[in-house]
Amino acid sequence: MSVSMRFAVFVFAFCTAYAQPPGGRVPPLVSPEVAPDGSVTFRLRAPNAKEVYVTGVNANAPEGRLDMQKNEQGIWTATTGPMKPGIYQYTFNVDGMRTTDPGNNRFQTGFNSARSSRLHVPGGLWTPLPGIARGAITRHFYHSAVAGDDRDFWVYTPAGYDPKRNEPYPVFFLLHGLGDEANSWIENGAANVILDNLIAQGRAKPMIMVNTLGYGYANGPQGAMREGMLNAYAKTAIEEVLPLVEKSYHASKDRTQRAIAGLSMGGAEAVYTGLNHLDKFAWIGSFSGAYVMWPRERTAPAPDAAPGARRMPQITPEAVAKVFPKLEAKANTQIKLLWITCGTADSLVGANRTFRDWLNTKGVKHTYIEVADIGHVWPFWRQNLADFAPLLFR
Repeated sequence: MSVSMRFAVFVFAFCTAYAQPPGGRVPPLVSPEVAPDGSVTFRLRAPNAKEVYVTGVNANAPEGRLDMQKNEQGIWTATTGPMKPGIYQYTFNVDGMRTTDPGNNRFQTGFNSARSSRLHVPGGLWTPLPGIARGAITRHFYHSAVAGDDRDFWVYTPAGYDPKRNEPYPVFFLLHGLGDEANSWIENGAANVILDNLIAQGRAKPMIMVNTLGYGYANGPQGAMREGMLNAYAKTAIEEVLPLVEKSYHASKDRTQRAIAGLSMGGAEAVYTGLNHLDKFAWIGSFSGAYVMWPRERTAPAPDAAPGARRMPQITPEAVAKVFPKLEAKANTQIKLLWITCGTADSLVGANRTFRDWLNTKGVKHTYIEVADIGHVWPFWRQNLADFAPLLFR
């Protein structure tokens, strides 16, 4: 039994122990329930609990805490104010124990785990437009000789995909962040829905999207900071996944019809892979790129730092130069788009600025966007995808 299945069994057993009232089984509660105005009601049957609250949905409280109230039937309830359209992650806290919502079968998944429940408040490009055709999603399995494990990747094909049309489809690799899984952009990012909507509106070209597992080694996130991980990942994408995609789909083999982008760790990988393999990719995007994962320098602690303070890793121009030893202004003839964005409230904004400044010194053309007061969050990355995809393959 997988870790995620064991977790689900634990949650069911935990909630059942709290929820079963004297007299036996009762019908499940509706939770969450989204009202027409966007307000959301959460419910949990836990007659023996002393304190229950929701985390992740109340921006005005620490950890987004929303306290729940218990009625005479032992049902705890809380209702938010109107929430903006979007996809939210939340959990219940029952007498100090964090748990998912037993009334909700939608989870935000992570690497071998189900960490929180997922809530969708309709609206925005991440909600399917009414009446449009939807693309298909297919899961593929393969053995990675590079990483030394069995793994998966996911492929989105647009509505009306025609394997025999004259023009092959452009290919877009979209990469997840640290701790996520290959399908996180689909499950948590609604990337397929965003593409469906953009393509139906004529704002993006029909394309094949590929979502790979973003770890170059077999132990997933545990090996993410190991030396050589990004290079190993690049090999899994270019030497293993790309040939499988081209074999199974009507995918273009023209580098000008290939793009690669990602969030956080995936942004660092996309830039690393794309700029070091311009013979494979012409369109490159980074959303809140975690460039601290590149080989980097370590600076001494500040003079007033506490005794025993660690040397903090920093991205320096010299370190960036080691990551891209051959990148010069002449690469501008190969790069169709190098698109970099980060929020000013993100701890990675400093590394993004350093990379931006280094690109300027090398004369490498790029688009750099900072958004005020935005942190390291999914709503930002979904919007990044909605802004980036229409630029591709033009």
